[in-house]
Amino acid sequence: MKQLSLIILTALALFSCNSAPVKDVELHNLVTMILGEFSNAEQTEKDASFRHLNLKSVRIWKDRPGYWVYTEVHEASENNNIYSQRILEYERVDSLNFKSTSYKILNEKEYKFGWQNAKVFNKLTLDSLRLKEGCQVYFKKKTSTIYSGKTNRDSCLSSIKSVNHITSSFVVSKNKISVWTRGYSKEGKHIFGKISGPYKYKKIAKR
Repeated sequence: MKQLSLIILTALALFSCNSAPVKDVELHNLVTMILGEFSNAEQTEKDASFRHLNLKSVRIWKDRPGYWVYTEVHEASENNNIYSQRILEYERVDSLNFKSTSYKILNEKEYKFGWQNAKVFNKLTLDSLRLKEGCQVYFKKKTSTIYSGKTNRDSCLSSIKSVNHITSSFVVSKNKISVWTRGYSKEGKHIFGKISGPYKYKKIAKR
């Protein structure tokens, strides 16, 4: 029995030595909550005007400084019908705020379904990414398990026809993410995205 206890204690000691310490607990918690597979199936059952989507996020480049995440949104019924592929960098801004910076993958087709195997991104270089200027999302910690975030007003210009700029707001909590993206004309008229409210995702699997 003593020998077994010694083996367990030794294994725990080795694990703790090999595990990199978390330098920023609050930032780490924010990123951890957005990782995994999410679905808005429950929402679509109540309101058929919302498309049934899956949101999947996985951490990549763990050997590099900071927190890098690949995120993909696709139709729940058809994985090949992908709406969005992005690389997100999460970092702390100051004592109260965090931000995520969005990058478009120039050869994104090569990385679809990348959430299945994060190692595929080891060959992806920063010069293969294009910064989405003005589209940073700024987060604040509301409670120990809730973070809210949004883009700056009028700063995220759109490539969608007739849409001048886009705003996005997020609420991230334990096992839930809500995302509300809206597009506006130059005159400030709402012409893209849901009017009734955000897409509400629930976590269905961890990553």
